[in-house]
Amino acid sequence: MLVLFLLLLSGLFADNHYAFIYSKNIDDSFINFYDKVVVEADAIDNIYAIRYPEKMVAYVSVGEIEPWRKTKTPYKKSWVISKNKTWNSLIADLRNKEYQNFIFERVASLYKKGYRNFFLDTMDAYHVTAKDKKLFKHQQKALIEIIHKLHKKYPKSELILNRGFELLDKIHNDISAIVAESLISRYDNATKSYSKVPKADYKWILARLKEAKKYGLDAISIDYSDGSTKERLEIAKKIKELGITPYVTDGLLQEQGECEVERVRRNVLILFNASAFDENNSIYSDVHLSISMPIEHFGYIPKLCDLSTKELPQSIEDRYHAVVIWSNGQTKNDDKLYEWSKKVKQRGVKILFLNSFIFQKNNQNLKSFGLSVEKNRNQLTSNVKTNYHHGYKPYEIPASVDFESTLIKGSNTQAILETTYPNGQISQPIALTPWGGYALNSAFLIDINNINHWTISPFKFVKEALRLEDIPMPDPTTEAGRRILFVHIDGDGSIERVRMDMDKLSIEYLMNPIFKKYKIPQSVSIIEGEIEEIFPKLTKRLKKDVRELYAIPWIEPASHTYSHPFFWAKVVLPKNRSPEVGKHFHLPIKDYYFSLKKETIGSINYALSFAPKSKQKEKLLFWSGDCQPTRDILAYIERQGILSLNGGDTTVQKKNPTLAYIAPFGIERGEYWQIYTGQQDENVYTNDWLGPFWGFRNVIETYKMTNKPYRLKPIDLYYHYYSGSKLASLNALKEVYEWVMKQKTSKLYTSQYIKKGRGFYRTAIAKIKGGYEVRNSGFLRTVRFDKKISIDMRRSRGVAGFNFDNNSTYVTLDSSGEYKIILVKKTISPYLIDSNGWVSKVDKNHFELKANMPIEANFYLPKGCSFKSNITMKSKKRNHKLSLNSKSKKGATVVFKCQ
Repeated sequence: MLVLFLLLLSGLFADNHYAFIYSKNIDDSFINFYDKVVVEADAIDNIYAIRYPEKMVAYVSVGEIEPWRKTKTPYKKSWVISKNKTWNSLIADLRNKEYQNFIFERVASLYKKGYRNFFLDTMDAYHVTAKDKKLFKHQQKALIEIIHKLHKKYPKSELILNRGFELLDKIHNDISAIVAESLISRYDNATKSYSKVPKADYKWILARLKEAKKYGLDAISIDYSDGSTKERLEIAKKIKELGITPYVTDGLLQEQGECEVERVRRNVLILFNASAFDENNSIYSDVHLSISMPIEHFGYIPKLCDLSTKELPQSIEDRYHAVVIWSNGQTKNDDKLYEWSKKVKQRGVKILFLNSFIFQKNNQNLKSFGLSVEKNRNQLTSNVKTNYHHGYKPYEIPASVDFESTLIKGSNTQAILETTYPNGQISQPIALTPWGGYALNSAFLIDINNINHWTISPFKFVKEALRLEDIPMPDPTTEAGRRILFVHIDGDGSIERVRMDMDKLSIEYLMNPIFKKYKIPQSVSIIEGEIEEIFPKLTKRLKKDVRELYAIPWIEPASHTYSHPFFWAKVVLPKNRSPEVGKHFHLPIKDYYFSLKKETIGSINYALSFAPKSKQKEKLLFWSGDCQPTRDILAYIERQGILSLNGGDTTVQKKNPTLAYIAPFGIERGEYWQIYTGQQDENVYTNDWLGPFWGFRNVIETYKMTNKPYRLKPIDLYYHYYSGSKLASLNALKEVYEWVMKQKTSKLYTSQYIKKGRGFYRTAIAKIKGGYEVRNSGFLRTVRFDKKISIDMRRSRGVAGFNFDNNSTYVTLDSSGEYKIILVKKTISPYLIDSNGWVSKVDKNHFELKANMPIEANFYLPKGCSFKSNITMKSKKRNHKLSLNSKSKKGATVVFKCQ
């Protein structure tokens, strides 16, 4: 019975995915794809351990000392019994109590950083003492004691061993998995070469791993290959067929490797020259303003890499689906880019060159890309004809190509835009190629008053050039089949006098006609310094107002900082208490000098002190001023558990109908992402509050234009208290509220949207038979297909339903974070069409729904199916559509029974 139980237990974990990577080349979507990711903790930011405590596993060398590693306690020569020349490490005497404490100290330091699981390596290093049987036996005994002690000290931690097969009968209850290297393919570090594992070694390792499985352990093989991603995937599949959990990577474990399931690379590497833009800031770059949003719309992640300061990335195929190279000015990497691009192309990664090729454009260089150039023999003033091909047409503006001194064309290109000169010479300034594509100079973008206008559809061109696949696209614009609506208010102007009633403050005047009238989730912030310091005589009154505000059931408390910093990068740079910092970079608060703690967690705690305890769970911050926090600031607030929002300039309207006015979902700062607003606030629509003060009504145009023809943004009703200070602005605000209330939306709090924004950048996708596997943290619960699809609800997992809207199918997921989407021609099971909330759990025909409002939901109800609900709900059936509504309940469980 025990053996049977262990085999069953082993089967439960058969599908676990393990990764081993000892470099900094990791990211959130890679981590989310795997169940466990073993890392060299000193090589990466420990934020990953904080984000994924159950997934992250820290490397710990047990049998060998690593002299190069910085440790609190330096190693002693008395701990060393031999050397490992291959890896320049030292074989440790496991009997030595000081050395054992050294190991425990290392584990404790990793635990303090956030790591909860540990990979114990060099387990067989003590075998160098094999000739001395007595010493060997003592070393082995000491090793067993170390593992016992680790398990006892960290009983909830998972311990994974590299080898140590001979110890399993003594330690199998202490560990969760065992690893062996090179079952099929191996790496020789001495010769830097890869080869097939000899048959005898293969049989021995396979037998040991299968023995480990009998103990109920995950049995893992790390194999090595310098082949393509496809070749590594094939090796992993062969290992999986043997019943062993595979991971295949490079010999030094620097790249993102493969298991037996094909992982979709969502990252798109974008090389650009940051020095060409203000303050070397990528937020001002053309790539961020023009390319990031279309890439994100298709479910891919733009990863900006600054060519002016960094070396060219060496790991490409394992991390990125494609590469965009957008040149402006000159960088130190220009001369290297030609050879680098050739290697990327040879590995099958698609490249899109924008603006120029950067490297010298001559026939010798271009030949390897299937292109050629010739001198333009026409006059500078010659008339040029431009023709669109292959379904392309003028997009925001017709193409108007500047005189080309050299003309480019290819032998196997698909010209998108072609120019013809009077003497018959032809050029192809925009084209698709077998290796990707290119769009040169002003052919694809025309700058008018510092605003870029596309001559071709970037959605069509970027997708075709980069060969973006029709994957299930993570989509933070939609929840439960409906466009998301959230409201957030910055704390500025709470003390503004109301022109219609000078005895009232703006925060007071908005209370009844806005905050209490519109019973939808609203996230409202305050500026601590404005409440406490600016007008001390009003402090008591303002505190009473804030307490009343946060007592409203549907209001979520938030902070808009302590002093409203204007320039985040500048305000934190000075280390001394310079008077200029206080004078120029925040509100005029007497004797105040910038404190990151006071501006963030301090001001949040201040805001929460006015709210009921039931509302003190989320720590919410709305950026002030330029809304450009640095990487270090983003790192600080995430470690404090703070959710933050603001930034991005989405203001597209009929008067400026260009994509340049639609921002991406956010921007990456190192290992951190700043999440942008959905649309901009009334300050922008009123020309920095200079008028017209009714201008905020134009945000309705923005809402409409970011929904059709593509849903690019949720609805974000975003404004300040001072909108209540003037009749025109107040009436405009009411008009906007009335419009959004009429829309069919899923109504969320800002804190919920921020988690979805983060989820977009962290979701992992894999291809499986018949569909896809999707993994994330369970906050982003919508993926989109830009076509009509149906889903096998019985065979899928974590899928609640789908809704075809605006030429796209929005698939609703539950909060589990692990999903299997199986596609079929026709769905025959009940499923959720849409709801005003979200799905917390789905299991076959069992749906658990939640909302911030009285719940409403629409289901597809097949013939022969009936339903039951745990609450009283008004129901209406029409054809196969079942509509359910509750007058007061914000959650419901709906169960279907079908014949």
